[in-house]
Amino acid sequence: HPSQSQGHPHPPFIPQTYPHSTHLPAHLSHLHYNGVGGGYRSQQFPVIMTDDLVSGTQHGGRMSPVRRFFLLLCTFDILFTSLLWIIAILVTGRDLTNELHKQVVEYSIHSSMFDCAVAAAGRFLFSLVFYGFFHLSHWWPITVTTTSTIAFLIAKVLEYKWHQNEPITYNVMLVLLSFILCWGEVWFFDLRLIPLERKANEIWGTQPHKDNVEGESDERTPLLAPSEGGMLQRFIEGSTLYEGSVGNFYSPFETPDNTDDEDEDISEDSGVKIPRKFKRKKDHPLTEQEEEYIKVGEEMLAAAWHTLNSTDWKLEKQLDNMDRVQVKQVNGKKVFKLTGYVNISPRQLLEELFYKIEQAPTWNPTLVDCRTIQPIDEHTDISYQVCAEAGGGVVSTRDFVNLRHWAVVEGAYVSAGGSITHPAMPPQHKKVRGENGPGCFAMRPVEGDPDLCLFQWLLDTDLKGWIPQSVIDKALSGAQFDYIAHIRTRVGCVAET
Repeated sequence: HPSQSQGHPHPPFIPQTYPHSTHLPAHLSHLHYNGVGGGYRSQQFPVIMTDDLVSGTQHGGRMSPVRRFFLLLCTFDILFTSLLWIIAILVTGRDLTNELHKQVVEYSIHSSMFDCAVAAAGRFLFSLVFYGFFHLSHWWPITVTTTSTIAFLIAKVLEYKWHQNEPITYNVMLVLLSFILCWGEVWFFDLRLIPLERKANEIWGTQPHKDNVEGESDERTPLLAPSEGGMLQRFIEGSTLYEGSVGNFYSPFETPDNTDDEDEDISEDSGVKIPRKFKRKKDHPLTEQEEEYIKVGEEMLAAAWHTLNSTDWKLEKQLDNMDRVQVKQVNGKKVFKLTGYVNISPRQLLEELFYKIEQAPTWNPTLVDCRTIQPIDEHTDISYQVCAEAGGGVVSTRDFVNLRHWAVVEGAYVSAGGSITHPAMPPQHKKVRGENGPGCFAMRPVEGDPDLCLFQWLLDTDLKGWIPQSVIDKALSGAQFDYIAHIRTRVGCVAET
């Protein structure tokens, strides 16, 4: 569901262990950085190690588990082929020594199966040298071994005197299994080894990490080099865990009881309760990039507010409770406006939608993931959200990176946003990156009832993918009705507490 202000709580960190005893290295579970006031601080962040991520990770300079398994598969190839060759000799009832001398010393492609074992040995040695010792990740060595094996097997089938070397059952099995094993190695290399190691490198970065002599990290050594980090570091550099962000805000570090300080400051201008982790320190001025983000956020808010209050809206659908969705064309695109009443003050609803985004999936089932990847100031941040599949999987998972900015405009609390690119969250595998145009939530006060607000949602989204936009447009109005129903459920739960 393409809303731009919602989120969901980070999943709880559950320590995991694995049969091959690969654990998250210390340098990947802690970030050490130079604090503003001098000295180094350590911020721990939960990284849930999936089996795939562990399999592709090189720990302490050693070979990754998935690469080790590939070499074990090549070892199995030569051992199994050699064993089957010996069995093929024994079932003939001939003397083993004489047959070995005949097939090895007096080798002929027409009568000996020794060459199948030699081909397996060649595949093993070639893979061991280039993928074990040289640690290559290129496809050319496996291409050479596979192409050579297939060419040899074709020649073997054509030249071998099958009718003169009975029984032929085991000989046929030897040729067929050589074909299957060499292709199995190719498939494993291409579908498992390379993707898993590449994903691990994208997350951890390509710089090799080595444990020191004592096996512990030096607390005074920055462990993530700025120029060598991967996706994890890009996330840190754009999130509240990085000094460029966390050092500018009143976000507490770890406390003795592992709880965060959730004190709130009330804005003198708007009366909004702003969590301290969103309050910027006065002695930390905005960077040029942050100033640009704020400027873009203000422009998005102005554009969305103007569209929201423009004329020529056409009624799309109205429910019995007077909730209604209207549509209009803006710059050649259809945009949607939801209007309905919610039993909560405008200020409280803004606090819920903007500052408590990590709680949204507890009440909004259309979201499966959302997080703040960079706070700018108490009015602006950058968030990431993932929407659930829809239509039984017909509409696949979509994700969005949104710049959000809120302000009080003409007495209404307005939270606006739109899609941007951010280095901490590049396009993700198996997720379609959607785009949100300037949209907003507007919470207007209702005269005579401070605990009621007129809620409006301006939606301008492009879900991308292959589904025609006309089909998506028909579903968006229903999604908006569902969303305001979820908000009312959430408000009811908050009121009870």
